[in-house]
Amino acid sequence: MILAAIGTVLAAVLSFAPTSNAATVPNTLPKGDLTGWHQVWAENFNDASVPVGSFSGCNNNADRPSAYCTGLKGKWRDTLWAYPSGWDDTAKSGNDGNGGAPYGGTYEPQKTVSISGGALKVAMYRPASGGSNVVAAVVPKKCMDLRDGRYSARVRVTQADPGFKSAWLRYEGRAEVDYPEVDDYTDSDVAMFNHGGGEWQVQTPAHMTTSHTYTWERRGGTVTVYLDGKKLKSGGTALTSSSWVWQNESRIIGNSKLTNRGYAKPGAKATLEVTWATCYTAVK
Repeated sequence: MILAAIGTVLAAVLSFAPTSNAATVPNTLPKGDLTGWHQVWAENFNDASVPVGSFSGCNNNADRPSAYCTGLKGKWRDTLWAYPSGWDDTAKSGNDGNGGAPYGGTYEPQKTVSISGGALKVAMYRPASGGSNVVAAVVPKKCMDLRDGRYSARVRVTQADPGFKSAWLRYEGRAEVDYPEVDDYTDSDVAMFNHGGGEWQVQTPAHMTTSHTYTWERRGGTVTVYLDGKKLKSGGTALTSSSWVWQNESRIIGNSKLTNRGYAKPGAKATLEVTWATCYTAVK
């Protein structure tokens, strides 16, 4: 299990949700049910101001739908949670055998996560003095423990120095779906990976430094992946129910072609923004 995962809207028209029984709406949060799917949560982060520091005190009922951050108020406490301060990301913990980085990252949501300007933002950085990267992983609580689910988000990395990555995922034991995932914001395309129950993947031409809509759904033993409303591939999965986690982590695999092998230098920064996100449960 990876423990390590968040666009402003472009003027270009990129349609969403080809399975909807209504007309597609470019670049905007889809509202209401889709054919075969009941919407259980939708958020565009408009008219909201949640300053840095609010995602504090998050070690309450960790990894459960009842988890919460004491620094959040109202609907934000009810709908969003973050991995608590001090947890290690994958590069630092070595989970899945991903050791070998000269340093990793530590989740510090109270230092990195905020909501403003119509986006949820994760402003990651490596301190100028060195040491571990400071990152965050946000969990939409109402999207947890859905046996069959559909998940969509519009995402863009608005600032990107080498040394930071994302792996948005759903996991359960050794079964896992990662999408979108990149090895590094600055030099890799977005991919999807299925682990457990048959290994398979999808490679896309998308970069996270450009705004895109990422959608994937699980129904029964099948996962289907979409990019900007276009179906890419379907395949098998061993997932049953689990969380949907927006994980940001430190670079794990070095790249000899990049300065400092792509690892974050002291003072490096990366900001990931989510302009909207939604999830659905399957209609039986």
